[in-house]
Amino acid sequence: METATLCPTSTATILACQKIAKSFRENIYELSSIRKEWDPEYAISLQVWISDTIEKFYSDNLDSIEDKRYRDWHEVMVAGLQSLKVLRASLKVDFKNNKPFLKDTFRKLGYNDHFSDAKNGDHLSLYNLLTTFAANIDEDTRKRISHKGVPDSLFNKIYESARQIEDYKCCFETLENENELNTYGLKEVAEIYETTQDICRIAVAYYQFDPIRRDEFNFYKVMVNL
Repeated sequence: METATLCPTSTATILACQKIAKSFRENIYELSSIRKEWDPEYAISLQVWISDTIEKFYSDNLDSIEDKRYRDWHEVMVAGLQSLKVLRASLKVDFKNNKPFLKDTFRKLGYNDHFSDAKNGDHLSLYNLLTTFAANIDEDTRKRISHKGVPDSLFNKIYESARQIEDYKCCFETLENENELNTYGLKEVAEIYETTQDICRIAVAYYQFDPIRRDEFNFYKVMVNL
């Protein structure tokens, strides 16, 4: 596998955090009604924290976001998530009268553990879902699902995304390796990422019926559109 320096995920991560923090500040007067600590001062401090971190650790490699390898990674992400969502919807329709099979299949294929975060923008959860699916799907389960009407081509798309995603595994690590960031940098970016993801989870729920605002807090979509 190529080294993480060829696939600068932490650069993409911090830039996505910066973009979400901007949306957070722009909507803070509305969002302040749902969390006690969310106020204009908090929103401004988050932006300053992220800007300072970018200046300290990323000023020399912001252009790396344009790397073709990074763009190729996004294409794999989009294709993989779309196929997994279609299959999940098909399973819920085809096996709505067989709850035990549905429950066991979602557990075995990784949906229970990873789907919720994956569809809400957690790229590491999407990686885990694809790899778990490919590792755990067995021929009997596949045939049973196919018999209900799911085409083999859908399974093949998921397998292909899972295969390709292994070439981009480094992209699904939130942080660059220790040769790129020191211990303090790793800790600081991890804290920013966690804080931003927590904001996203609540804001996405709040903007459930406002797709434009909701997408501004969907980490996955923000990263794709950097």
